[in-house]
Amino acid sequence: MQWSTWLGITLAVVGVMGTKIGPPPVILDLGPVVPTPVPTPQKADKKRLITTITVQNNAAGETVITFEATDVADEGEGKSRMIAAKSYSVAESEEKSALKPLANKIVGAVRDLERDMLEFVEISGPPKPRAPMSQSGGAAPPR
Repeated sequence: MQWSTWLGITLAVVGVMGTKIGPPPVILDLGPVVPTPVPTPQKADKKRLITTITVQNNAAGETVITFEATDVADEGEGKSRMIAAKSYSVAESEEKSALKPLANKIVGAVRDLERDMLEFVEISGPPKPRAPMSQSGGAAPPR
């Protein structure tokens, strides 16, 4: 009985292995891949604009001015798509001396804009003071 069981198992293993052994699949060589052509772009005018300006001031007098320039394809009829964007910092003028006069001009213009904004705040109404924090660490009770 034991001999026939081992013989059955051996034949089953050989049968399974036999189905995996054989000639490889037939492969047809079709030559180099030809990429799908890019669709013809619609007529558009390339334009560059400043999309973001960030001024970070602190009470110690330090200022960081960064901005982002974006190239867009203006397709007309209110349609546009972004082509490229890059962030810049006025601090780059430390590395490139040709940027120094422009950096000084930008900082001056930002200072003029800040003065106008502070005047706007005075006319509109100054910021509201924050409520004092309680000694227990929670928020102060409403007044």
